[in-house]
Amino acid sequence: MLHRLLHAPLKVFLLCCLFGGGSLLLNGGLLRLYSLDRDETELQNQIQHLQTELQDLDANIKRAKDPTFIARQAMDHLDMVTDRDLVFVFAE
Repeated sequence: MLHRLLHAPLKVFLLCCLFGGGSLLLNGGLLRLYSLDRDETELQNQIQHLQTELQDLDANIKRAKDPTFIARQAMDHLDMVTDRDLVFVFAE
């Protein structure tokens, strides 16, 4: 019977596919492959997000050379005012 099987290449191929597929399912290789693919997609999304953030930071660095940008940042983040601003002080 084994002799007959070896002379039928299609049956040998199907048998190899069956054992190969069963091996992938039983040892977790297929699940691991799916997990790695999902991780790759997540990492690609993170890379895209970080590249966008990097472009924004580069634009801020270029704008930081402008004195009006520096003044605006100081007013917004450090509560500084200019000579022309009217400041109200409220007692608590």
